[in-house]
Amino acid sequence: MCIGKARDDVSISGSNSRMFVSGSCDATARLWDTRAASRAVRTFHGHEGDVNTVRFFPDGNRFGTGSDDGTCRLFDIRTGHQLQVYYQEHGDNEVPHVTSIAFSISGRLLFAGYSNGDCYVWDTLLAKVYGS
Repeated sequence: MCIGKARDDVSISGSNSRMFVSGSCDATARLWDTRAASRAVRTFHGHEGDVNTVRFFPDGNRFGTGSDDGTCRLFDIRTGHQLQVYYQEHGDNEVPHVTSIAFSISGRLLFAGYSNGDCYVWDTLLAKVYGS
């Protein structure tokens, strides 16, 4: 299956191996079903820059993204809604890009790596940083 436009990252759902999500240079993330031809099931908007990294949440019903706009976001695949935005103010004028993300096994923590070498640990429920 060819999924069209260039993708920056892909993540497969652990709970449903037919579903996967991709991040793209057009500031969107897309949900795919391997049974569908070559069309995305749903497109998710919200970022203002390339989506560099995507990861499914442990329950398989949500996924996180990280972008050149310096934000991480949490989306629900069932409703298509954006659930949360994670953003940390930086002292300088240049916003570092989010280059990688991962969730803890419980999903309570979101780990985000940035282009300037920083790593933040977010509480996914409170949208607060634990530390860097």
